[in-house]
Amino acid sequence: MKDLSTNVGLNVKLNDQGQLEFSGLLGGEMSKRTVADMKEVLLNQGIKDRDLYYMYRDLRLAVDEKTIRENNLRFDLTVILPGKLESEYVKTLGHYHPLKAGSEISYPEVYEVISGRAFYLLQRPKIENGIEDFSIIEEAYLVEVRAGEKAIMPPNFGHVTINIDFEPLVMANWVSGNFSSVYGDIKKLQGAGFYLLADGENYKIEKNNRYQPLPELITARPKSLPEFALEFGQPMYQSGIKAIEKLEYLNNPEKFIDRTRPDAIFK
Repeated sequence: MKDLSTNVGLNVKLNDQGQLEFSGLLGGEMSKRTVADMKEVLLNQGIKDRDLYYMYRDLRLAVDEKTIRENNLRFDLTVILPGKLESEYVKTLGHYHPLKAGSEISYPEVYEVISGRAFYLLQRPKIENGIEDFSIIEEAYLVEVRAGEKAIMPPNFGHVTINIDFEPLVMANWVSGNFSSVYGDIKKLQGAGFYLLADGENYKIEKNNRYQPLPELITARPKSLPEFALEFGQPMYQSGIKAIEKLEYLNNPEKFIDRTRPDAIFK
């Protein structure tokens, strides 16, 4: 049993099966994804079924219920198990975010790595006259995020999370209550534009040729962003609750579009 309470800012432990245990919290009912759920997005299709990751949504302290609801936010935790799917590392299904009504800007999301190390594969599809063409990717980033660090998934970017290490990856996220994941086009194109594959002790990138053309994949690291309550080493749940107004960009991305571009939040 690994105690994650200091890093999460809530009473949370990781058990030996890679699942989370809570006390004193509301919400957090577990759902999971297995190989069978993920077949459409995997490079290698004939893999024996097993659990890949666990999701715990809408966690909060009772004392914070009013603050979270009034600000239309949701706090989640996710555990991605270690391992490989033949040559491919364990990853999430991947998703896009819905466009805010009346705009060409989608809701962002923000992640914090609690334990382990995450690689976030981000891709921005073409949007013209309010219509998204998911088969054409105009920008793509591979962002490495380490324990205690946070990273914004910018407006208009879909994303996949990948665990290349030998331990469970535990992550937290804040997201708008208006948010719902959009999976269809990720599935239709058999995953994101790039696959992250094992290559000895390192990894290599393989293009998904169902996308044409593909841009250069830019590697990046996140910046500490105190203006968004995202300081490294400070639990994101607690810093968000204390300065909830700094999370406004999750509900009103149009006000912050220049400040949440990749060149503003990554280095």
